[in-house]
Amino acid sequence: MGTGLWAAIGVLAALFRRQVSGVGEVVDVSLYETAISWGGMQIADYLASGVLPGRWGSGTAAIVPHQAFECADTTIMVAAGNDGLFRKLCAVLGIAGLADDPRFATNGGRVSNRDALIEQLQRAFHTNPASYWLDVLDAASIPSGPIQTIDQVVVHEQTVALDLLKRTSDDAATIVGLPISFGGVRPGNIGRTPGLGEHNHLLGKTNQDKL
Repeated sequence: MGTGLWAAIGVLAALFRRQVSGVGEVVDVSLYETAISWGGMQIADYLASGVLPGRWGSGTAAIVPHQAFECADTTIMVAAGNDGLFRKLCAVLGIAGLADDPRFATNGGRVSNRDALIEQLQRAFHTNPASYWLDVLDAASIPSGPIQTIDQVVVHEQTVALDLLKRTSDDAATIVGLPISFGGVRPGNIGRTPGLGEHNHLLGKTNQDKL
């Protein structure tokens, strides 16, 4: 899907350039190039430092805390991306003194002492359910959110309000519509579901063309 998006962007760029130059373009994309581009930040860090990135799970290498935490009942995502937000987070969790610990006072210190910090934060999150923490984090303007399962996502009020799920014209399936709206309206003509083997002849033709 990512490579398809790059292909579409490339085609659009080539069309605009043709309007100026009058010359067409050959647009090349690949899965490999897309994968490498998505790792661009990590690759740039490695080339600058020579240090291989670690495996941080839901977290990030450069910002701490910015990851999932287990509450008493389920998991939430919390992103205290600067020193001010970290201080607010400590206050909300009832461990305000942690923000004054020299090991954690700056983001650089928190990155260097990641394990020790996360252990203490995790212990605090375990004391209450996710709904409690999400409410108090939101009230303190600390970026956070629930980690939802697919069944929760498809019925979420925001999914419904955005009219994001579309039914095929033959009423055989519901799929995710285009994540774009034009004039506030999402394209609704997504076609029908193909029958089993309906396009096999096209695959055969493609293979013959290659031979």
